[in-house]
Amino acid sequence: MIRSYYLFIMLCCSMLFPVHVKSQYYSTGTSPASIKWKQINTSNFQIIFPRGYEEKAKYMAAIFQDLLEKGGKDLQHTPKKFSVVLHTQNATANGMVAWAPKRMEIYTSSPQDQDGQLWLNHVGTHEYRHVVQIDKLEQGFTKVLNYIFGQQATVVVLGMYLPPWFLEGDAVCTETALSESGRGRLPNFEQELRAQLLEKGSYSYDKAVNGSYKNYVTDRYKLGYYLVGKARVNYGDQLWGETLNRVGRRPYGITSFATGIKKGMQGKRDRLFEKLSERQKEILAQGIKVSKIDWREVKEKNTKADGKISLYLDVMKEMQWEWQVQDTKLKKTEYSILSGREKIYTNKRFSQITENGDLIYHKEGLSNGGYFEIVRKDGKKEKLFTPGYNLEIGFDYQKGKLIWAERKSHLRWEKANKSQVISYDIKNRSRIVWRSSKSRFAPAFSKNASKIVCVEIDKMGHNSLLILDKNNKELKRIVAKENEYFITPQFGNQSNEIILLVLDSKGKHLVAIDLQTEKRNLLFSSGTNEMSQPEVTKDYIYFTGTFTGIENIYALQLSNGKIFQVTSSRFGARDPYFKKDKIYYSDYTSDGYLSVTTKADPSTFKEWNGKYAKYPLAMQLSEQVGGKMEVDSSKIDDFKVEDYSKLKNLFYFHSWAPVFIDGLESKADVGVSLATQNKLSTMLATFGYKRDDNYDKGKFYANLSYRGFFPIIDTKLTYGKREDTYNVFVKYANPLGMVIGQDKVLLKRKMDVINWETDIRFPLNLSRGQYTTFVIPKIGCEIVKYQNYKFQPLATTNPSGIVVNDFNSSDKVKSIAKLQLLAYNIAKQSPRDIQYRWAQLLNLHFRSTPSGDIKLGNIKSAELTLYTPGLLEHHGVKLYGGIQSRSSSNIYYSNIIQKVRGVRNLYGDLNYNLSFNYALPLAYPDWNIGPLAYFKRIKMNTFFDWGYVESKSNATKSKYDTFSTGVELRTDMHTLRFMAPLDMGFRVGYENTTKDVFFDFLISISLTSS
Repeated sequence: MIRSYYLFIMLCCSMLFPVHVKSQYYSTGTSPASIKWKQINTSNFQIIFPRGYEEKAKYMAAIFQDLLEKGGKDLQHTPKKFSVVLHTQNATANGMVAWAPKRMEIYTSSPQDQDGQLWLNHVGTHEYRHVVQIDKLEQGFTKVLNYIFGQQATVVVLGMYLPPWFLEGDAVCTETALSESGRGRLPNFEQELRAQLLEKGSYSYDKAVNGSYKNYVTDRYKLGYYLVGKARVNYGDQLWGETLNRVGRRPYGITSFATGIKKGMQGKRDRLFEKLSERQKEILAQGIKVSKIDWREVKEKNTKADGKISLYLDVMKEMQWEWQVQDTKLKKTEYSILSGREKIYTNKRFSQITENGDLIYHKEGLSNGGYFEIVRKDGKKEKLFTPGYNLEIGFDYQKGKLIWAERKSHLRWEKANKSQVISYDIKNRSRIVWRSSKSRFAPAFSKNASKIVCVEIDKMGHNSLLILDKNNKELKRIVAKENEYFITPQFGNQSNEIILLVLDSKGKHLVAIDLQTEKRNLLFSSGTNEMSQPEVTKDYIYFTGTFTGIENIYALQLSNGKIFQVTSSRFGARDPYFKKDKIYYSDYTSDGYLSVTTKADPSTFKEWNGKYAKYPLAMQLSEQVGGKMEVDSSKIDDFKVEDYSKLKNLFYFHSWAPVFIDGLESKADVGVSLATQNKLSTMLATFGYKRDDNYDKGKFYANLSYRGFFPIIDTKLTYGKREDTYNVFVKYANPLGMVIGQDKVLLKRKMDVINWETDIRFPLNLSRGQYTTFVIPKIGCEIVKYQNYKFQPLATTNPSGIVVNDFNSSDKVKSIAKLQLLAYNIAKQSPRDIQYRWAQLLNLHFRSTPSGDIKLGNIKSAELTLYTPGLLEHHGVKLYGGIQSRSSSNIYYSNIIQKVRGVRNLYGDLNYNLSFNYALPLAYPDWNIGPLAYFKRIKMNTFFDWGYVESKSNATKSKYDTFSTGVELRTDMHTLRFMAPLDMGFRVGYENTTKDVFFDFLISISLTSS
């Protein structure tokens, strides 16, 4: 009970800390207000979706009906009823599960790089597993915390104990085990870790899970798949089930997750290493030349107190050895590197050759945010153009023009973005947008660049093949069948023929479509085995295939339909492009993709034997769960569709606490609170009672943000009995009423205070290409009413006197009008950049008291911040200028503009502030002190601040300026293996006001970049 008590204290304290307050509300935005919502509401789940999406919503319901039996079987858990929101007007294929409020959100557009199963099957299985994971935590002491704090208690336990690699890796294991596809059966899903282990070796656990700026580190999905999957296979399903039980029942144990893993491995590690020793003997007996490993020594070396570390070290060594064995068997293709291997991780992909022999590719990595680069025939490199986001499948080139698809944000609604086609003329350096009201993907030119072909998807998920002329006029449209999706079309050898991939419930198919007759010719089917990126030539269709277990380039011979393997890559080859007698492609290394070429000689092609590679881990996972997902489409009409009322479901109370927490403003205090966020994320609100030092018994509090209209409306209402004391001169009278003197007295004042504050803001998203641009005008008002005054003199030097002052106890009203304009424009940046590379931020404020009993004058300010690159790569310059003017020196209005560092806020009628900053990286140590801290980057910022103040009081004026200069030394780090990065350091400087040196401790934490 003592440990439980301490956890209760810790939980309360963590909720009072701002980082956890922010997690009380989690919203990725809202959908258009015009959507009419429907629902399928069963005893096990609720699906909310736009009108018109009924059939696909029923199919989604059939998916979850099957997953209820299979999706949590290995964890022996079926979750309580959950809600799912389907977003159909978003071009980004994604999904998420959030708790507080508990919900799943799915973006339904099928991506162009989808594996060999339908997108809804893939994303539904993955996200359902997250529901199972989190819901399983709500047992034991965590369930008790749920009664006290609501759903936010589960969020805290989740964040404290379950690392992201487990959450995502376990979900990838499930999506793989329950299907014939899944990312566990994609060679490019494993290639990053495989290349790292074979070329660079294993990293420390902290580096592997927290990332690095020095080296590329694979993501939590890929690392987690092998950690979770290997643990399942080597130690049984019960390991993860019991670990989650332990975390849920005993969250007060600081190492509950690691201890659960350690207990699950006990008594079984010896058997595992014995098996590895036996397998090694078999391999060596076959004459395979691979280094011999003393597995007993490995076991002892990897035995750590922390179960997570032992598991990580064991799995990395096992995978490294397995891949070394695979590597020795490979006969690799010889190729020529077109653009050299970079010292820093860089991908050079989607190579294209111009008419005069220049090379163009897309370049992206740790040191750059992604742009098109051209390599001239003389070897000179030139940056062509920086495209926008979502360039996963590359671009096409013809006749001096590039064409691709990128994400375009909606002016207001975050969940209504689209994909648009962009072309770029190299000669004229001009960018053209092929405008459309619908999303368009995977554009490709015809041979003479007079037409393009692309895939178009509407708001209900229906997709079509679209042929457009160079003026964006529609020439031909072919509509896909139900649950059929067109992928990466290309013009064939005949002008009226399109070659593309078609995905349906049976997998992927390479198809030729006659544009005149719309007749289809099936060229090849790979089923659930992955193939992508068709490239059409006179005699062959080249494509990327996974048939050997490593991604390679294959060729379909048009004359006889035979399949040939063209490349044999060590880690993976993709992005085929044919020019004359050469094939160009991207070959993966631990330092990123290289742009390479080899001669396209059919005599060297190896005919494929028709056998698909097996994925042992994926197969073992499937065997463990004992069955695959089977969507019963025959009964989808049994799911009843009903209207979903936005008004009736405006409030959804999900969390409460015996402390005051307002996630909207990141505030916490002593008190109580109740939080609501509806399932469409249109209404977020906090109701509660909080302590306030200026109020006798605290104050009641209501803070609401409604985001379902085009403008966002924020309103806050508070009420409390305020109490304060101040000195005032009073008059005294004798018993006869004659004034006999005056004196200063300490006066106690009590009053009721009602404060109502409302803001209306318009977050206008004007983003374009590589630039994230917002203009946010805001108008607001604040009305404060003071009533029921009571006065009481507390102390006087003349206690025998009678106070005759009238303290004016009539009600008073103060009203404040507020105007603000915030605008910013931020260019794409690289992971290594210390700060924004190119950015401009403008912030204008105006506040005034136009009416009411209390006049406070006005204040207006303007701030401009500019970011530019520094002298060297990843250095940055930040320039700031602010001006502020008051109608008087009344300091009721806090300073709005930035202050001079090291100098207290300066109040005056007129303020000017200027600031210069130069930031640069110093080192990338990737150094950890056990579990306490992991240091990723050390950086420095030098600054010079100057401020000017002008004040006047009656007839006198004062003017003075001040400055400070110094240096900030900070580090990007992770503490206690918590996923959110911490930016911590110190500032030391000199300021001329007191001619003294000052020192500040700096700390900030980011949840968005974790």
